[in-house]
Amino acid sequence: MAERSTTAANTAANAATTARTNTKNTLTDGIESVTKSFDENLDRVQSLNEKFVDAAKLSGNLTLDAYEKALSSVLDFNKSIATTAKLDWVSAVVDAQTSLVQGISTAATTAVREVLQ
Repeated sequence: MAERSTTAANTAANAATTARTNTKNTLTDGIESVTKSFDENLDRVQSLNEKFVDAAKLSGNLTLDAYEKALSSVLDFNKSIATTAKLDWVSAVVDAQTSLVQGISTAATTAVREVLQ
């Protein structure tokens, strides 16, 4: 009878050891799977962020191009009005205004383009 209880105890101990080993292996496999999935998703997010930043830079540069063209058109229109007025003082004021606006605009757009690089 003692032999049976020793055998039963050994069987129970072996079963417990096997259960712990299986649990440990399952847990390890689960952690590795989650880590791998996390790394893959992190790579995807980083790739999307890079694409988003590139698209934002492109959009910013296109917006600056449109702004510069629109400003140039407005300033050219002002100059043509001043020329049509045929008054020297009006032409002088418009030329001064045009130079000032172009200088400020050039400085601002240059700074923004450097940020967008």
